[in-house]
Amino acid sequence: MKIQWNKRYTTISIYAILVVFVSLVFYKFIGNWEETKVFFRSTLSTLSPFIIGFLIAYFINPLVVWFEKLIGKIRIRKKSIKSLKAKRSLAILFSYITVLGFIIIILAFIIPELLNSLADTINKLPDLITELIDKINHFVNNSSIEFIDPKAINQFIDDNLNNIPAALNNVYDVFSNIAPSLLNFTKSFTFGLLNVLVGFIIAIYLLASKEKSLASFNKGIIALFRENTANSLLGILKDSHQIFSKFFVGKLIDSLIIGVLCFIITLIFHIPNALLISVFVGVTNMIPYFGPFIGGFAGIILVFIISPIQALWFALIILGLQQFDGNILGPKILGDSTGLSPFWVIFAILVGGKLFGLIGMFLGVPFFAVIKNIIDKQINKKYEMKMHKKQEETILDNMQTEIDEEVE
Repeated sequence: MKIQWNKRYTTISIYAILVVFVSLVFYKFIGNWEETKVFFRSTLSTLSPFIIGFLIAYFINPLVVWFEKLIGKIRIRKKSIKSLKAKRSLAILFSYITVLGFIIIILAFIIPELLNSLADTINKLPDLITELIDKINHFVNNSSIEFIDPKAINQFIDDNLNNIPAALNNVYDVFSNIAPSLLNFTKSFTFGLLNVLVGFIIAIYLLASKEKSLASFNKGIIALFRENTANSLLGILKDSHQIFSKFFVGKLIDSLIIGVLCFIITLIFHIPNALLISVFVGVTNMIPYFGPFIGGFAGIILVFIISPIQALWFALIILGLQQFDGNILGPKILGDSTGLSPFWVIFAILVGGKLFGLIGMFLGVPFFAVIKNIIDKQINKKYEMKMHKKQEETILDNMQTEIDEEVE
């Protein structure tokens, strides 16, 4: 007996089997959530050198492109370097030297200075607290304000001063308990450092053959999906790359300029811990909207501990820098890189921060911009299709009206 295959029913059966299979896998993952988390962590740990390598290649690529253009303009014995392989190799070499040189400068000069500033502030803290308490006592004892009770305030201060030794003992106990976990931290740090080193090596291969890798990826997308779907996916990936690269590079340059300006101005005004505060202001400036406030507020507290008057001057400096960044520097460098309104920027920062912490606050804006870009394109596509259909119907109605008028 010859079996006659029905293409329609065969397709439905395949889809049904796939749905059942996916449902079983999903149930297996959810039903054994602890094992699932271990599996994902293990997979992520295994792939981490490749993920790190991809991220390094992605962020260094703009520098490689810039060096390639620069090398192309250089002439040696009246001849320019035309070989793409030679230009790419030199560009990668110079990019790595630049990045590693920047890291060495940070490790050798900036971090020790930051640690010294932090240690100096901590060492001065007891004297500053004592001085502050003396000023409060002097104010309370010589105050003519009726509702202030000097005895009550002095008692409150004495009670809290008596609690300080106990609090310091608790801190000591915490640090004592941390000691056993120091070995695990050292182990994790060593493996992490090894992954970063392997990632740098992987990034070299990715940068050296980026056109070939990109062409293979595009070919795979076109082979796996229908033409319209493939074009849509490639368009989304291209737009996503532009949004992320413009945002990251622009924000990095913007924050670097703000950090340097903050350092120069704080040095001119003799603000204490100028380097520590400027680095913090520059780093937090990477977070849109909230970052400048976080950096400014933390800086004001650090300066206020040492000198309340200078803290006021620093607050004015930060206010001026924020106005300059928000109205002149930021729009000039970033432009409208994300295409998001202030409302959606704040929304993306809050949601990203809630889900993924500080990294989420930073990545939330470009990620949400990509999602918004995809939704906007779909809406515009549907809208244009409807408008086109409506225009066709209008044209047909007009033609029918003209025909009817001619018949009459």
